[in-house]
Amino acid sequence: MLTLAKRKHEEAMAMVGTPDANALPRLRQVLQLLEEVEVLAQDAASYVNSDAMAVALKELHQQQASITLAIERMENLPKPSPWASSWPWMVLVMVAVTVLGTVG
Repeated sequence: MLTLAKRKHEEAMAMVGTPDANALPRLRQVLQLLEEVEVLAQDAASYVNSDAMAVALKELHQQQASITLAIERMENLPKPSPWASSWPWMVLVMVAVTVLGTVG
């Protein structure tokens, strides 16, 4: 159990450091992996009562909280307006010039 938990945790941590334009799905997957790690670690802790397991579970919960906070922050980011870039305005100007050129 601990070997599988360690492997899943390493996979999750590797995914955290991966740059991505749309990180939200990746972070959700990381959170899912960490939840699986938590279940495995808690199950293993029920067999072995040690301070090291308690510390590891505490660190895992902190990591889960950090990922959850990152997801919440990303979900609450304001969506940029498509009109914020210059391309829509340039297209509108070109269309207006074309229309005015054919009318006039």
